Amino acid sequence: MIPGTLATLSTVFRRRFLFNALLPTTVFAGVLALVVIQNVGSMRIVGAWWGRLDAISKAVTLLTVSAIVWFLAVAVASQWRTIVQIFEGYPLIRLFGRNAPGIDWHRKRRWELWEGENDDHERAFHRYTLIEDASEEAEEGEVLPTTLGNILLAGERYALSRYEMDTIQFWPRLFPLLPAEFRAEYEEFIVEYEFPLVVSFLSATTGFIGAAVTLLCGGPPLLFAVCFIGGALIAYLFYVLSFSAAEELAEQQRTAFDLYRHLLLEQWPTPPDVRDERAAFKEITGFIVNNSPPSWGRPQSLHRRRRRRDHGE
Repeated sequence: MIPGTLATLSTVFRRRFLFNALLPTTVFAGVLALVVIQNVGSMRIVGAWWGRLDAISKAVTLLTVSAIVWFLAVAVASQWRTIVQIFEGYPLIRLFGRNAPGIDWHRKRRWELWEGENDDHERAFHRYTLIEDASEEAEEGEVLPTTLGNILLAGERYALSRYEMDTIQFWPRLFPLLPAEFRAEYEEFIVEYEFPLVVSFLSATTGFIGAAVTLLCGGPPLLFAVCFIGGALIAYLFYVLSFSAAEELAEQQRTAFDLYRHLLLEQWPTPPDVRDERAAFKEITGFIVNNSPPSWGRPQSLHRRRRRRDHGE
């Protein structure tokens, strides 16, 4: 069962790297290369240069380009979380605090939906955190500057409002205990919601760099407009497309806490177990570091006896 689970997760990760890093990076790197070529020369010149190369030089060139694209794809994959945080609005929070652009609009929208009709409540459930305290202090941290950020925040806050479980603390501990099928499905949802965000980020980056190169090289105004406006439009379109996938991901997280939170209680040791463990490891540390006499038998035996009794062994 374990090898099968690992194989499934490995397949998902390879698919995640392929669709959320390698393919988008290859496409946008190619587009940017075409823009640069158009500004500094022409395709005809590049074609003539390529035709003069021998077979070995062409192979080396292709390998070099492939290595550069692979390196960029790995760099994108290493920053998946950072890319998501950018679209969640956390950089704006760090720069402007509670005065970040978008905070006031989303705060008002949150109140409008939760105070509206039942249909609005359903929309608010997926888009915003639950309003439990109307004080200004309680409002802080409950609204982010972007729609995507509020969708994901609503999913994160669900366990805290329902079960007093902080998702940041308990999700990393609960996830390994989830059934293999659920974990694999959750990873699939991650792939689906990250893809449009990666495309949006790379589109904005490529459009900005392409427009800057065109401007600095004195390129055609039409090419500048295509890079700048086209890159921005594609980036916004794919950002909006991420909303539905983000809602599904947040719902999966809510479902995990609803159905499987008991697994944490079953795994968590009792307070006497924790005290015995601390005492045993303290003695073991003294034995390893200070060459103290071995004396951790009693707390270890008490811990083992209690565990056997609790599990009916």
